Amino acid sequence: MKVEIKKIPVLSVLFSVFPLAVFVVMLVTALMEVFNPEVTINLTYVMGLAIRAVQSTILALVSVVFFVWTYNLLCAIGIRGIHVELEDK
Repeated sequence: MKVEIKKIPVLSVLFSVFPLAVFVVMLVTALMEVFNPEVTINLTYVMGLAIRAVQSTILALVSVVFFVWTYNLLCAIGIRGIHVELEDK
């Protein structure tokens, strides 16, 4: 069965597991900096990593909201949406 995605609700993206998954990826990315040999690990450095992960998550979510808004706008004016093929099990 072929399905076309015409509209993506912004609130369903923001209030799902997606922001948590983005935060975990950003936190792991920030923690990779611990392996830098020039780093002195203290509480200030760890808090800076956490703040950087939060900032990256917010930036990524704002980008996703802008993408979803643009996608919905383009679909509303008549441009074809994403086609997905689904199978029944």
